Amino acid sequence: MRGRSLLGVSLMASALAMTACAPVPPVGGPDRSEAVPVPGGTCDISWWLSPAIDDPPAEAGRIAAKALEDARVSDSQWSDWYSLLDDDPDLDSVPEIRLRGSAYLESVREDVRVALDEAGYPDTERVIEVYSSLSCT
Repeated sequence: MRGRSLLGVSLMASALAMTACAPVPPVGGPDRSEAVPVPGGTCDISWWLSPAIDDPPAEAGRIAAKALEDARVSDSQWSDWYSLLDDDPDLDSVPEIRLRGSAYLESVREDVRVALDEAGYPDTERVIEVYSSLSCT
């Protein structure tokens, strides 16, 4: 697992626990969508890129878009994220299907954050936000 902070996990835990309270994604269609098979069903996941600051560098937008497009979730990355979420006692009431979908969602978001960080745009000074939505059945 690359560069996960406790704050990020805590925020993810809060988002999962409050399934009816999700941030509103930017206007327009998603930048990426997938139907992801998980044990017990399928999760429809979408991601949107949006500026986190006024006038973010165009280069950061291009890097984030390419990283989002190219993100491939490895079995180990998905498993690592699932373990991290599953071990959080605040998420004990979240169904496994949703945890598995969330692990996949976070794996893709992580790839975007890592690409931005490697290009000199660290997450601590976020210039591009990756919004997402998750629906599992």
